[in-house]
Amino acid sequence: MDERIRDRRRSVIRQQGRRRAGFVFVIVLVIAAAVLFLWLRSSDVFAVKRVVATAGQYLTEEQIAGLAGGALGENLLKLSTAELKEGLLSLPYVCSAEVHRRFPDTLDIRLVEHEPVARLQGKGGSTWLIAGNGRILEKVNAPRGAGLPLIVAAGSITPVVGEMLPAAMVDALGVVDLLAAEGAGRGLPAVDHIVISTAGRIVAVLKEGAELRLGEPVGLQQKLMVAEDIVEQYLREGERIQYVDLTVPERVAVKAE
Repeated sequence: MDERIRDRRRSVIRQQGRRRAGFVFVIVLVIAAAVLFLWLRSSDVFAVKRVVATAGQYLTEEQIAGLAGGALGENLLKLSTAELKEGLLSLPYVCSAEVHRRFPDTLDIRLVEHEPVARLQGKGGSTWLIAGNGRILEKVNAPRGAGLPLIVAAGSITPVVGEMLPAAMVDALGVVDLLAAEGAGRGLPAVDHIVISTAGRIVAVLKEGAELRLGEPVGLQQKLMVAEDIVEQYLREGERIQYVDLTVPERVAVKAE
């Protein structure tokens, strides 16, 4: 047999041997890594010993750590951060939550809280604080939240802490920001309270008793600007207004006393 052919065969055999050896090495390495992972996952090497949480205005660091206390002793590799995050998001004041593993033994929790934007008064005079997205944050007694705008719910509604207002009412909450901001409606007399129906129709009641019937939460900025002009005109003429109906902006109705 030609020497060159024999050399070629030897080279092919050596290459095949190296490939087999490399494949076996990879398999052994994968098995070893899997065994190591399973051991670490079941051992106390990465057991949670500390829960670090950012304190907020409404939830203290101790409260947050207490809520996550069930994670203490759990292995970081076995711990479901998604489940813990879901549990934190169920708390009324929690707007967003992040849960991070900090090896070897720490669970890091970071929260962003909802800010109350208004008080909601239901039947019987009970009052709740609500967030801008319509989430009901907590039931309160006076004077808690006294500096926030007062929304009176019209219609059948039973507020439950942690749940959301009806979608139509949530859409109408934009009137709170508009009445508080510079610009539209800034020249109006002070607002005593805002009535919002479960269908989302809005009536702003001024301190002097006049009603601004704004209707559905569409074109609110323009409606408030028109209402401001009308109210100012009647006040200059010394007339008291019972209501300004802006439900249909093209056909504004005014009733004076």
